[in-house]
Amino acid sequence: MNDVLYYITIYGTYFLYAIIIFYILRSIFRSSFKNYHSNWNTLINNFDFSTEAFYKHFKKELLSHGISGITAESVSLFEGSIFSARRRYIRITWKDYQYDICAAPFGDGFFISWWLLYKNSLGQLLVSIIPFVGGWLARKLYPITYYKIDTASMFMTFAQTAVLKVIDDITNEKGIRSLSESQRKPILNDIFKR
Repeated sequence: MNDVLYYITIYGTYFLYAIIIFYILRSIFRSSFKNYHSNWNTLINNFDFSTEAFYKHFKKELLSHGISGITAESVSLFEGSIFSARRRYIRITWKDYQYDICAAPFGDGFFISWWLLYKNSLGQLLVSIIPFVGGWLARKLYPITYYKIDTASMFMTFAQTAVLKVIDDITNEKGIRSLSESQRKPILNDIFKR
């Protein structure tokens, strides 16, 4: 009986360590796979609108332009830790880009935000963690090209234009003032900086 208890304790401890290491590595790799490219948000004051209706209009507008390879799905993301509440987003994916948009009532207004992320490949991630030469080697094997920069800009502009069109359509329909030019500009981050 003591031998059985001993083995359960030893293997249980190893199993617990393996789970902890797995979650640590998963969180490191998950955050390393994606680089933040740009974001945008606005609050439309004194405006009541349905989140579901906004998402429906947005998906219809985004998918109506005949760009192949775009997918749209509903995702629930944690507001904080894994024990926090979740918030529903629409995730648009195209090539190596992920566009998450949130629309929700806030006070007496309606808040809309989006985040554009660029997904690194597993190979790029693995090469970049090689001690001493990983960063240099990743830059040589996975160079930043005009194509990468242009596709990021194209997708961001395309998605932002779709968001603004939906906002313009729903605010015009309800007689609300359109967004100003300064309210329409996204915030860019240099995703290709290494």
